[in-house]
Amino acid sequence: MRKFWFILPLVAVMMAFFACTERNTPTDTTTTDVEGDTGIEDDKVDEQNWSDTIQIVWNGASATITGAHDSIQITNSNGYVTVNSSVTETHIVYLLSGNGTGQLSIYGVYRHNITLDGLTLTCSNGPAINNQCHKKCFLVINGTNTLTDGSPYASSTDADRKAAFFSEGQIVLSGAGSLTVKGNYKHAMASDDYIHLTEELTGTLHLTASTDGLHANDGIYIYGGTATINAGNDGLQSDSIISITGGTLNITATDKGIVDSTGGIFISGGTINISSEYKCIKSKANLRITGGEIKAICTGAASSGGGPGGGGPGGNNWWGGGSSSSSSPEAIEAKGTITITGGTLYAQSADDAINAGGDLTISGGYVCAYSTSNDGIDANGNCYIKGGLIYAIGSRSPEVAIDANSEEGKKLYVTGGTIVAVGSLEGGASLSQTCYQASGSSNTWFAMKVGDNTFAFKTPSSNASTLVVSGASQPKLYKSVSPSGTAIFNGMAYYPASYSGGSEVTLSSYSGGGRPGGH
Repeated sequence: MRKFWFILPLVAVMMAFFACTERNTPTDTTTTDVEGDTGIEDDKVDEQNWSDTIQIVWNGASATITGAHDSIQITNSNGYVTVNSSVTETHIVYLLSGNGTGQLSIYGVYRHNITLDGLTLTCSNGPAINNQCHKKCFLVINGTNTLTDGSPYASSTDADRKAAFFSEGQIVLSGAGSLTVKGNYKHAMASDDYIHLTEELTGTLHLTASTDGLHANDGIYIYGGTATINAGNDGLQSDSIISITGGTLNITATDKGIVDSTGGIFISGGTINISSEYKCIKSKANLRITGGEIKAICTGAASSGGGPGGGGPGGNNWWGGGSSSSSSPEAIEAKGTITITGGTLYAQSADDAINAGGDLTISGGYVCAYSTSNDGIDANGNCYIKGGLIYAIGSRSPEVAIDANSEEGKKLYVTGGTIVAVGSLEGGASLSQTCYQASGSSNTWFAMKVGDNTFAFKTPSSNASTLVVSGASQPKLYKSVSPSGTAIFNGMAYYPASYSGGSEVTLSSYSGGGRPGGH
């Protein structure tokens, strides 16, 4: 449900599919397909001029150092190793291994390489690795490695330290090994610049943090690797852009799964699974999804009472029910625009499943937006459905399946796509593509045929009395079928689908009978 005019609008979004015949043209032209800032094209570890290697091996509360350089001074006190480097041309490799307690601190003015090769390092009073160099740190992961910090940190004259692996400069990850990072103080890994999981990262990250799993000031780029994150606050948090083009993210977060502050979130590939209490994906700017597979499940309960933000059967199970609280747990929210042109997205929450503060446009991809207590898809600007396969589930009246901000002169425009809406569409919608309605029933498998394509879907266990459907040609709808095919939307649907049994459902013309004027 859109919040009333005096409530700050929330925003959300993700993914999509199906044939798209019209290129999406969002009104906000600042949202582009670009994937980030300059600099990351130079993040190939194998293209650097690595020369000298300094090896550090921990054994209990001691460390053995092998190798030297005229421009590097190293001190070692009971496993606490400090590197002061004035190197300006040679690329140094710090090769770390062993099992012990202590810390590595690096001070320098030039890019360098930290290779973890079977390292277990625990620091009781600060970061396990404290990189105070403002230039690129190429972090290479070989073998099995674990880094653990302590809490609280000891006082320090360093400008900043806030993670078990902390870097003032960029962190560029590659390698085929595994790295477990336990951030007891704040974050697991943090950079005051950007963090880049490159395509050359084929290994795994296991990040546990009291606050954020990955935290960066100037951007987070996920191009490869498999990262499993358990965060006491946010899974990925960037003060700038977040770009995901590949890799696998499995995020469990107490607050938000993925969140940016200014740069926007761009998803064009990869596999993303998020379970969070507050928001799964939140952009304070714009969100664009052009590819990838995303499952975003917000476990927070809907607001109590019947006012803005929820009421009704809230909670955090798949088909309704549960407790209530004062939170506003949209699965996907953007304060600006949301644009979906490809990919597969499943968003489920007790509040709006997908919510945009501005315009929301879907022109391709597979999109399922399921709310147990509010609107499935909600735009606080115009909502454009131009293409894709959309399964939108809203709660009982006055909530709707697909909503737009008609109270401020905005509108829902349906010009294409294959659409199944459990519940009504926003009142006053412009339906250039004909829509039809039918009587629905809860917890039932349906099959919808549009031309030669069949989409099978299961309705929720409650509030499924009305179905609105639409396609490039008039659909045929069948009830109580036995479906098979390719499962999508967390098992709630099949596409492409086959079915057996069932009976045909009568369709009648639909002209847009949702709540008038919106709420």
